[in-house]
Amino acid sequence: MIKTIILPFFSFWLLLAGTNAALASADWTDIADADLHLMGNYVGEWYDAPEKSYQDINPTLSAQVINVDVGVYDVKFLQNLDRRADPYHIAKGASLYEGSINYGQNGWSLKVDENGLTGYGDVYGKVAKFKLKRVELESPTLGKKVPKGAKVLFDGSDMDAWVHTDGRPMTWTLTEEGYMEINPSKYHRGAMPPIGGPIMTKDTFKDVRYHMEFRYPVEPGLTGQGRGNSGLFFQGSDVAVAFEVQILNSYGLGGYWNECGGLYRLVAPKVNAARPPLQWQTYDVEYKAARFKDGELVKRPRITVRHNGVLIHNDQELFHATQHLEASRSNLPPQEPGPIMLQDHSNRIQFRNIWIEEL
Repeated sequence: MIKTIILPFFSFWLLLAGTNAALASADWTDIADADLHLMGNYVGEWYDAPEKSYQDINPTLSAQVINVDVGVYDVKFLQNLDRRADPYHIAKGASLYEGSINYGQNGWSLKVDENGLTGYGDVYGKVAKFKLKRVELESPTLGKKVPKGAKVLFDGSDMDAWVHTDGRPMTWTLTEEGYMEINPSKYHRGAMPPIGGPIMTKDTFKDVRYHMEFRYPVEPGLTGQGRGNSGLFFQGSDVAVAFEVQILNSYGLGGYWNECGGLYRLVAPKVNAARPPLQWQTYDVEYKAARFKDGELVKRPRITVRHNGVLIHNDQELFHATQHLEASRSNLPPQEPGPIMLQDHSNRIQFRNIWIEEL
């Protein structure tokens, strides 16, 4: 059953209505040509491999070209994308020169340009050549239509279904393209009234099926939790009791519990299905609230998550709150319906096509 939160209305917030559109960031427009055309996923094969070598027996090869800084890239070589396996090699610090990305050391040499990714590599002491083409792995649920009976939380026309967690009307940006963009509070320190901060739905929910599309900017030079960071929380605006699916630019990273798709401080995704910066991605989530009997907890919450169509959590028990502070992880899960919350973690993440079904 949907429960609506009744919040106070602050008329002075109407003064901000005309400012949001002016806050659109160059993160989405001032982008290096190499990040637009060379960064991303590549697939292909080994060739000219020594007979019975590892490359000859396993000719499939994939790679991820990952922006590290302005003109600097890591290139991660794997047998397949979207698999949990150790890489063959990570070419760290490949450099951009005259329109191509180049690297040569540790038995590996590569070049990335408009024709693809070519070079040679040493696996277990055997050297073979490779040739790969750039591909975009699009989520099968990208642009998924709102099912009959579902509630639209954001369709690009307005942000009326959302409010800041402290009761303020929305100060995030509604872009001209119809995207909802985090307007980070760190850029507005001392503003009165405050600008930015986490948001939550005005309606509250328990068992749900949830769809959302999001993307993060390139942000060269930033690393770890400082890059493309946000979070999707279920059943609460208080992070001490709500349950988070992490949002992070973890493209090409290890796929840990604090990276994209991770259940924060709880469980790592089965696969790191994160896509490159600028590419739209999807979360499709089924969340089942805790069960109580006579006030006693009898069943903990459970969650199933598909990231870009890839199953990364399958009916996973949430055996404690996805909380940064260890002391808060012993908190009981909420009994009452709670809102969906999106986090402002100082990065300009964009969202679109958000809807929810009650189960």
